[in-house]
Formats: sequence, C-alpha cells, structure tokens
Amino acid sequence: MKPLLTIITLLITCQAFSQNTSTDSNYIFWSKDRRLNTNDFKINVAHIASTYSYAQYSFDYKINSALFGLPKDYKKKIRNYFIKSASWIDTSYNVTTSIKYQQTLFDLAEIYIREFRKLVYTNRKKITWGKLKIDDLNANAMTDFSNRRVKYDFDTNFGNIAYKQKEWEILIANELYNLKDFSSE
Repeated sequence: MKPLLTIITLLITCQAFSQNTSTDSNYIFWSKDRRLNTNDFKINVAHIASTYSYAQYSFDYKINSALFGLPKDYKKKIRNYFIKSASWIDTSYNVTTSIKYQQTLFDLAEIYIREFRKLVYTNRKKITWGKLKIDDLNANAMTDFSNRRVKYDFDTNFGNIAYKQKEWEILIANELYNLKDFSSE
C-alpha cells in the first residue's frame, strides 16, 4: 500500500508544483531556522494502515520569461512550502519519527528548489530570449525531486530505519550547504 500512496503523493505534488499562492498562515515556507512540529499538521488522525503521516509540499515561482531579464530577487520568487491544511499526522504513532521524516522530505524538496534556482540563474539569457522555457526547468526539477523522494522512502522505510534516516539527514544537510548560494534566505 505504501508504494501506491507514494505515487499518488508524487502526482499530487507534481500537479501543485507551479501553482501560484498567496502568503498566508496555511503555508510554511522552508527555512533553515523553522522546523516542522506537530501543530503544523492541521489534520490529526488515529492510525491509518498505509502510513503514519502525510504532508503536502509545493513549489511555485513567479518569474516570467520577460525581455527585461531575471529579477534581482528571483530567489525569493521561487518558493518551497508546506501546506498545513493538507497535511496530517497519526498522533497514536511515534510522532517524533513522523516529524523527522516529514522535515527530511521538506529539506529534500529544498535541494531541488535550489537546483531549480541555480538552473534559472545559469540559463537566464536563454530564458530571457525565449530559447529555454522556465516551465521545462521546473518540470525537470520536480521529476528529479520525485525520483529522489522514492529512493529516500525506500532506503529509510519512510523514516523508520534510524541509521538510514541519519545518513540521509547528513547527506541532505551537505547538499543544502553546497547549494547555499541559491538559498532564498
């Protein structure tokens, strides 16, 4: 049942990838200083057989392929966020493990947002002149994230294999550090 849920999750995430959003209290934008907690999951449930938590992450961007080039604040216009009202946690299970798992997914998504920002920056001239579509870069980043997420879920059994979970946390932290120039903070 878990692989099916992962595929459904990825499809929903892909569909929401380039939606525009407004800034409101339903979203938590990724930050190195702001970690997810139980109160962020607006749907609390008792045990559901397939998984112990679910979070909806989304990416959006507000950059047009305009002739005026890439805006100076382009990093802030490409965002990674958690949607509170679409996320749930089983409060009868090990909440610490579930939170750690979901935070790791959020951090993993941030890697691909930074990669996307990097691609937008390095290809800014092609984008400006219409030789490359930002939507194509977006789709590639989302596909890469989705594939990596499946590998993470498999390797850690959705965060339940402690030593594998720790390996992924270290790997992700290193990748985020290596992409620090493309953070929006």
